[in-house]
Amino acid sequence: MFNTLHTAILFLISTLFDLYLFLLTVRIILVYVGANYFDTITQFVVKLTDVIVRPLRRLIPNIQRIETASIVAVLVLETLKFFLISILSYGMPNPVGLLILAIGDFIKLILVTFFYAIILQVVLSWLQPQSPVNRTLYQFTSPVMRPFQRLIPPISGIDISPIPALIVLQLLIILLANPIMAAGMGVALG
Repeated sequence: MFNTLHTAILFLISTLFDLYLFLLTVRIILVYVGANYFDTITQFVVKLTDVIVRPLRRLIPNIQRIETASIVAVLVLETLKFFLISILSYGMPNPVGLLILAIGDFIKLILVTFFYAIILQVVLSWLQPQSPVNRTLYQFTSPVMRPFQRLIPPISGIDISPIPALIVLQLLIILLANPIMAAGMGVALG
């Protein structure tokens, strides 16, 4: 019974933190790309994340288009998530390792968010090309897609640039984010 309860608690901690961290990451990207503040998606994300970000913004100013308060919030919540999971599973972790793990997971979260946003953009462009969500998604994915669209022009009117973009995002997860997370895990539990 304890093992099942323990697993359920870990699942809840991980899921609740991950959902909120996803929203914070979306907010960071929306601010960076200069998304329309009054857009429905932007308003939804801002209202759900302002609870944490607004007080931090009083202390931590933005650096140009980078919302530093949100980044600090992500790193603090990531570290707290891994601290709780470590305490419940392994014992007292090394705080430096937790911070490294948090940074690696944040990088992975950014890459995964772009990955799924590109997939959603592609699917919506086929199913509902006139959807207002497409404009926001196009703006959201532009930092990743723009270089690929410059290199790979549409072929017979079909944009294949999402394919190499998705491949590169997965490679960055494998070659950059995962090794940082593994190093953080090693230090945290070492």
